[in-house]
Amino acid sequence: MKKIILGLLVIFLLIFMYMSLVGDENKGSLTPNLISRIKYLETDSVAGGTFREYGQEAKSVFEKLSSHKDVVTKKDFLKRKFFEESSQRDIEFVLDDGKKIKFKVLFFSMKPYFDEAYVQRIGDDSIYHLNKEEATDIATQFANR
Repeated sequence: MKKIILGLLVIFLLIFMYMSLVGDENKGSLTPNLISRIKYLETDSVAGGTFREYGQEAKSVFEKLSSHKDVVTKKDFLKRKFFEESSQRDIEFVLDDGKKIKFKVLFFSMKPYFDEAYVQRIGDDSIYHLNKEEATDIATQFANR
């Protein structure tokens, strides 16, 4: 019995070590030269289907989403997500080599303008705060699309 438990413990330890070494493919650092490599962004359309934005507009959105520094706790994020009026949008950026960088953006208080938003890059545990101006700029690019 001890050998079985020891064997399972070793297996779980090896799996944990593998997962921590390999990590998530999206977990790379966001460098300034990524902005020039963005081909387009993709997001769900409110009318159904997929909305794509090319060129400078996509680069502008990426720059706004990736330049924030104010970290939010997971507790605050979940509390606001479930107890306040909010809207979530997934935004995926496609680079010139086909790699994708994905963000989840949660917008709050949608009348008449967005008050603020929280943004999280898929593969990163940190959640960041966007102020009213940044949130409104990003949200209006996707309004009614």
